[in-house]
Amino acid sequence: MKTGVWVLGDQLWAGQSALQSCILDRDQMPVLFVESLQHGQLPYHLQKLVLVWSAMRHFAEELRQDGWSVTYVQAEDFKTPLLEWIDQYQIIELRIMSPVDRPFMELV
Repeated sequence: MKTGVWVLGDQLWAGQSALQSCILDRDQMPVLFVESLQHGQLPYHLQKLVLVWSAMRHFAEELRQDGWSVTYVQAEDFKTPLLEWIDQYQIIELRIMSPVDRPFMELV
């Protein structure tokens, strides 16, 4: 069974539960970040969105340097790159920390 981790933009710390549950297998564990323009259509201030995306890019690089297999995607939406990544890595189990905002909870 292949497990993967999807990290959202408000869950950027190494101690978050989805990453911690896979830490022993991090060299074989694919991790996904999606920077979506769809997110810009939500009621976010554009400067905040730029800061979130910058933080995501920096955290993705930290995980790479720590031995994780990271995929970072810029896309129009979340669903398309997520499904492509699941297919590419043959993910059977997706681990994600529970989203705190309603749009992500509905997506998941």
